Amino acid sequence: MAKSKVQKQETIEKFQENLKGMKVAVFAAIDGLTVKEITKLRKEMREARVNFVGLKKTLFKLALKKSSFDVEPVNVFRGNVGIAFGLEDEVKPASILQAFSKTNKKLQFVGGILNGKWIAPAEVKSLANLPSKDILLAKLVGTIKAPISGLINVLVGPMRSFVQVLKAKAEKTS
Repeated sequence: MAKSKVQKQETIEKFQENLKGMKVAVFAAIDGLTVKEITKLRKEMREARVNFVGLKKTLFKLALKKSSFDVEPVNVFRGNVGIAFGLEDEVKPASILQAFSKTNKKLQFVGGILNGKWIAPAEVKSLANLPSKDILLAKLVGTIKAPISGLINVLVGPMRSFVQVLKAKAEKTS
């Protein structure tokens, strides 16, 4: 069923609202996906707290023009476009779409926006392969903690050796 002008305007406004609050937007061609497949994808996105919107290319271009983004890269898109907006995490939308594309070959990356700049499909795939923000923070903490742990072991070493000598002496005399 065709959308009315009011519905199209509401869709564009919602899209622009997502553009303002996003950290990343990942675009994927969703032509050929069934309603069941798209519903499954939307559910995965919702569980990960990622907004997912499907738009026709004409509405997509119109919304980007009104948001002052360059629409030139959009001219290579064909058909309907699925947009995953990462409002909290930069990596999660791309990684969810990549995992979904492994089982559904019809879904193809067509680009994205990261920090206000267009990124190519290859860059989106690279982004999808990055670990999540939590994992990167855990690695950073581990890296910072390692020298401190080593220093503590060095400082405690003589004390530990002294205690072991006293313990051995006490066992020997008993």
